[in-house]
Amino acid sequence: MANTKDNLSKYGKAFISFDDPSGNAMDSIGGYTGTLTNTPPRVTGWNGKGSAMSFNGTNQYVQFNSKVIPIGAKSIRLKLKITGGYPASGVSQNIINTLGEPNQKGFIIELFGDNFGIASANGDSTSWTNVTHSFIVQVPKTTLNLADNMWHDILFTWDGTLNPNSVKLFIDDMINPIALSQAKNLETSYVNNLTLGKWAGAGNYSFFNGQLDQIEIYDRVISPIPDKYLIQHNSQYKYHDGTSWKSTTPTEENFIQYGLNNLNHITEKQWKELSGNKSVIMWSDFEDKQFTSVVLNKNSFKAQDLLGDSAQAIYYTDSDTSKIAVETGVDPYSIYDYIGELPTVAIYTESNDDIVVSTNVEPFDIYDEFGESVEVLYYTDDETVTNADLILEANWSPIDELEGDFEVVTWTEEGSDTAKRVLDMKAIPQPQFVKLVNPKRLYGSLEDVFVNDISQSYRDEARYFIGRETPDKWYVWDKKEKKFVVADTSSLQKIMLTGMTYKDLNNITDMQWRTWTSDHINIGMFITDNPRDTIKTIVEEISFEDYLPRDTTTIENSSLYILNTTAKIDISFDTNVLRGVLSDDDLTRVQYRVLLNNGYYYPSDGSFTKLGESPQNIELAIGSKDIRIDNWNTLKVEFQDFFGTTDYWSTQFMGTYTGLMFKDVYGQYFSSEIGEVLKYLDFGIIIAGQTTIEHEVFLKNQYGYDIKDIHLYANTANFPTGMTCEFSTSSSPFTPQPDLRIGGVLKNNEEIPFFIRLKSELGSTPDVNGSFDIIVRADKA
Repeated sequence: MANTKDNLSKYGKAFISFDDPSGNAMDSIGGYTGTLTNTPPRVTGWNGKGSAMSFNGTNQYVQFNSKVIPIGAKSIRLKLKITGGYPASGVSQNIINTLGEPNQKGFIIELFGDNFGIASANGDSTSWTNVTHSFIVQVPKTTLNLADNMWHDILFTWDGTLNPNSVKLFIDDMINPIALSQAKNLETSYVNNLTLGKWAGAGNYSFFNGQLDQIEIYDRVISPIPDKYLIQHNSQYKYHDGTSWKSTTPTEENFIQYGLNNLNHITEKQWKELSGNKSVIMWSDFEDKQFTSVVLNKNSFKAQDLLGDSAQAIYYTDSDTSKIAVETGVDPYSIYDYIGELPTVAIYTESNDDIVVSTNVEPFDIYDEFGESVEVLYYTDDETVTNADLILEANWSPIDELEGDFEVVTWTEEGSDTAKRVLDMKAIPQPQFVKLVNPKRLYGSLEDVFVNDISQSYRDEARYFIGRETPDKWYVWDKKEKKFVVADTSSLQKIMLTGMTYKDLNNITDMQWRTWTSDHINIGMFITDNPRDTIKTIVEEISFEDYLPRDTTTIENSSLYILNTTAKIDISFDTNVLRGVLSDDDLTRVQYRVLLNNGYYYPSDGSFTKLGESPQNIELAIGSKDIRIDNWNTLKVEFQDFFGTTDYWSTQFMGTYTGLMFKDVYGQYFSSEIGEVLKYLDFGIIIAGQTTIEHEVFLKNQYGYDIKDIHLYANTANFPTGMTCEFSTSSSPFTPQPDLRIGGVLKNNEEIPFFIRLKSELGSTPDVNGSFDIIVRADKA
């Protein structure tokens, strides 16, 4: 079976999960809608996730707008919990039903007395006891008690044949069927639309008391076997039986019998029992399986946790050691972080040479060291120097003299279409505390806050804070106390000490964000650069996500009206080809089906096509074998949108063949468009040396478009020696030609005559019941 996701995506016809928060039950594949009667409630789903539908056994049910279940081969899988016990003897509780009155005709899953059963009836009796069944399969309570108030996984399959054991029922165990049966008759049709929780007909009875979830419907038999896993270790294939690791061989039988359905139950201790390398080997009988994935969860750790604080890397080589490099991943740092701002360099040497000590420092200017006022004292012992020259390079600008805000006003004689205002400014960056002008309103609990910090720095200099509606207090996440605490932002030093880096902020989990109790959020950022461009703080984006609000406003007795317009279709039918565009102004998904002469043509089972995006192109060729030739036919296209609003387009047409067709003088066709012989052009008995009479044949263009360059010739490969075929465009005179080329254009639905005869010579080889083909070729005009 691979898994439900694979099967539904490849073969699924319908999937009813009940996970919609409220309202009708929806089929997420075919788009069918189930209307709730007497409001059956949604409860916790079968696996503790999502929702299931609960029925009270007295008046609650769901009825869909289609039969949904396919005729013939099918697989139906569902999750079932019986909460009200088995019904009394002779009493039925209908779980899934398409039966109807007056005759019992349709498909049913039910509890009948102390039996759980699945059956299909052909509708030849008003009595369920006397009706002819296509199949019936039952599991009595004595075999398996399903009324234990527990969830059960049920899979029913039928391959649509009358073969032995073609009907199978699996309950909880998807390897071994609990019941087998043989179908006695093929299904023909169902009476009513799919109904969950009661009899599908007009009567209000046979109500189900229990819960349903995850109804999967397929039009074929799906495999009940899930994907299986074995662990390859030391050239052996192993599985864990709950106690210890066991070895087996990787055959299909062993995968099915011993393979693990998943790896969730294997503990870290059990994994460690397999020392060395391990591989996960998967088996699946899903033919389109392209890839799989396995997620192994491991608590985060650092190399320091394993190697200690003083790890040593020992590397042995007999090569040039200058080419050896050992890299360790550490946070970027500066040497001044360790030796302080004013290090002392002590040097001892016995050499008399000058000692030069070089240090690489960040670029700086004089104002960094001396402040804004500097006096320069000049001394020289050069007696020729009479004046002191001082050349000072400074980044002073007249704008430095302007205090407060100012505006730059420009004037030009150029026109507005050519004038360009470009302002270039160079400035020394100053540390700033930036916050949102208007805090953001939260309508639910916070899920995540993300900062895209792309700063260029050897250390994180930016600091982040979280605020409420007013900016009087700023908060950070305290990892020890596991809560948001007030941070001290009174000074630069306090901000750098207490603020969060962008990594700290991004690492806050959604569960931690949910402890944020304010209905507003503000983000405070302290950003700093330095004049030497070794620290550039760049924050590209800040975003947040919040969950839907909980425990807020309660709305009672309200109605929701959805303005829904009917889907529309622009369609044409010509030369047996249906072309059109199906669209919906609401931009909802649309689907359609085609009926020919009141029978389902496409899809052939009578269902609608899968819901597709609007607009949707339609192009469907109707084969001549499916229509009534030379008689009236009815073509109908039914279409609907996502909400089930249905409309149709219909036309009547006279059935005819398509292509270039040969006809006799009475209008009868010689063959169909696929070469099927309808009648012969009979020349009778030909005597050697005789030339037959001319036969008039009409060539009619039924392509749907004009053609040109028509070429007619005969396939004489099977002719006896001395026999030839002659063509002519007229009978009087008959101008014999071995083939016929007709110029001009033959318009659509126009026809032209031509004449053909056979000529034999004395001594021609006789051939009893001989035949030949006349072939025509043409190009589109």
